Amino acid sequence: MEIAMPNGTSFMFDIHKQLVARNAVEVHAFAEITSDYQRCLDQLRDLRVRNAQLDKEAAELRRESVELSHAAQEARNGVANSQEVADMRAEVSKLKDELAPVYKDKARLTEELMQCRESLARVRDINEKHSQALDEATGRIRDLQSRNKELSQQVDNERATQAVAASELETSRHERAEAEQKLNKLTADNDELVQRLVEMKATEVERMNEVNRTCDEMLKSARSMERQAAQQAQQSANSMRHTSSILRTPSLSGALRGMRIRGAETGGEVAAPAAATPVPEKATKSVPAHDGGCFTCAFDRSGSHMATGGADKVVKLWDPATGANTGSLRGMLDTILEVSFTADQKHLLAAGGDQALRMWDITSGRVRHTLTGHTGKVSSVDCSPSSSLRAVSSGTDRTIKVWDLNKGYCLRTIMCHSSCNSVRCTRDEHLICSGHFDGTLRFWDIRNGKMANEVTGLHTQQICSVQIGTRDGNNALSMRVCQTVHVCFAVLLMLSVLLLSLFFLLDILGSLHMHSWLALHLAVDTSLAC
Repeated sequence: MEIAMPNGTSFMFDIHKQLVARNAVEVHAFAEITSDYQRCLDQLRDLRVRNAQLDKEAAELRRESVELSHAAQEARNGVANSQEVADMRAEVSKLKDELAPVYKDKARLTEELMQCRESLARVRDINEKHSQALDEATGRIRDLQSRNKELSQQVDNERATQAVAASELETSRHERAEAEQKLNKLTADNDELVQRLVEMKATEVERMNEVNRTCDEMLKSARSMERQAAQQAQQSANSMRHTSSILRTPSLSGALRGMRIRGAETGGEVAAPAAATPVPEKATKSVPAHDGGCFTCAFDRSGSHMATGGADKVVKLWDPATGANTGSLRGMLDTILEVSFTADQKHLLAAGGDQALRMWDITSGRVRHTLTGHTGKVSSVDCSPSSSLRAVSSGTDRTIKVWDLNKGYCLRTIMCHSSCNSVRCTRDEHLICSGHFDGTLRFWDIRNGKMANEVTGLHTQQICSVQIGTRDGNNALSMRVCQTVHVCFAVLLMLSVLLLSLFFLLDILGSLHMHSWLALHLAVDTSLAC
């Protein structure tokens, strides 16, 4: 922003012009009084001269009167002519008559002199007042001059600041231009990377489709070999009766028939057969729980207690049977994102946006531990189902932390490739499962902090929730933001099913060649990878 400042010379000239005009106005107010005062001084000077002349004439008249008196005295003492005495008396009388007006003039001049002195005193008082006013005006002029100097300095400072701001603005514009160039370059690089990613995804989809086709062909080959084995078994009726009974049991075909393999955008999925579970059509009970939204709920191991957390920073305990609120746990400083009961059902952990976890004693309602260490909001927490002293947590800082709930400190920190949205403990106390922002499901060994397994291609978007099966702990359920659910079998369970099926098949097909068996094993492994 540029500030237009007045020119220094014109500004000084305007200030001087205003001061001169103000001085002229103030001097004009005293001009008449000054002229009266000067006129009184002139009149007083004339009166003093006139008074001096009259005094001189009076002195001469006195001297003449004295001389005449001496002469009259001498005339009275001597033998003088009476006529001269009469003339001299007449002269004295005449001089007295002339002296009377002089005395009158003197008295008048004295009165005028007193009036002039009074006028002069008034004029002096007025002059003193005017002098004070002039002194005040002079002081104001000095103040205005100092203020003018200060304003001039401020103008110079403003000009210097304006120059610095202009240079900074030019530098900012230059930096902005460079930043825009970098942004354009980064945008181009990003577009290129996106294009390459799309091409890689397309290649991966083609590869997965090819794998699916190969898997279908290998399954068809396995079914055909099973049919051939059945025919050979029927030909040896008495000797292979036991073998034919085995063929009617679940074999490799039966084991694999329970799995559904289909192509998808992510390259395919494997789903386990599940018993039909009735889905509720409506809610049996609705209870207002939290102000601002309820973000998490969890049951204890027995299912007799439930805990919820939300935006009001309070953990509430409920009776699932009646829907009654049985207690509240306070102490969180931000929104509660997930809660979890310990295995012994005596404590409860909560994770939230304040970068910390808190552990409450459910009986007393007091905070036992405040677990800190995450540098971002803690998005997930889960307690070990086999140990009441072990828990895991994950956050947006791309870390998974293992906690000792007895001492309240972190046992291990695992760095992840992507932000972890959900983490769960398995029944194997050394293995945990995590769902990430990049759509990948990962398994970790907490003994060494290394990744034990990784399942990619399940979701095209981020995984927002992961759950472990409660019956055998061998199934993991993951969900993404597009509301698609995938079921991933644990590797050991799948291998055990495959080996059992292969044993049945080898018992039936004693004459199966080694290369056919290797092809079948490769097909099953490929289907599992899908």
